[in-house]
Amino acid sequence: VGSDASAIETRAEEDGESFVLTGHKKWTTFGQIADLFLVFAKVAGQPAAFLVERETAGLSIVPIRGMHGTRASMLAELHLDGCRVPRGHLLGRPGFGISHVAATALELGRYSVAWGSVGILEACLQASQTYAAERVQFGAPLADHPLIRALIAEMIANVRAGRLLCLRAGFLQERGDPAAFAETMVAKYFCAVAAAKAAGDAVQIQGANGCGPDSAVARYLRDAKVMEIIEGSTQIQQLAIPRFELPEL
Repeated sequence: VGSDASAIETRAEEDGESFVLTGHKKWTTFGQIADLFLVFAKVAGQPAAFLVERETAGLSIVPIRGMHGTRASMLAELHLDGCRVPRGHLLGRPGFGISHVAATALELGRYSVAWGSVGILEACLQASQTYAAERVQFGAPLADHPLIRALIAEMIANVRAGRLLCLRAGFLQERGDPAAFAETMVAKYFCAVAAAKAAGDAVQIQGANGCGPDSAVARYLRDAKVMEIIEGSTQIQQLAIPRFELPEL
């Protein structure tokens, strides 16, 4: 259901000591190889969380291939057709599946995406520095051209800023500080946006050489775009972050 978590359509019905799940899930990370799935479904209209084992009768898995980015994630669709799971596999009881289970998973996901984006930033910087030093245009290395140096300077600053934001969010998480939630959101937002910008600039620096199917920077660009979407899109972050500083919103 994307960003609208409350719109879950998968249903779970109680049947004795079991729950019977029916629905469809898409974009399941590592769904092609996972042995255990965290599935959200509504029980009598209230969201709940369940653990569903791969071999559960009624669960079928369809690989998703040809994605724009993060192609190593081995995405899959899950089709639940009367999947019967034991009551003991209820991880978040009805009414608490989103607020207590999904929210925690999303915060950890945002944190990992923030760091992943820093990794993309660093890779873009290294690739740009190497290419700009070796590629000669108009009688001089690209690195000597002011506009190229400006793009690389921005990458350098964003790598350092993004890393510090992630470290701060991690520090607050380890302390159990309530402010960690907002700081993690800020880190994810900044790093994902900066990674997308850096990847676009890295391709621009390499020109046509950066657009080929085997180009590393082309991969960074594809992956960076995904970072702006998953675990809370850039636009969702823009809506949510001000609420922590401007309570009246």
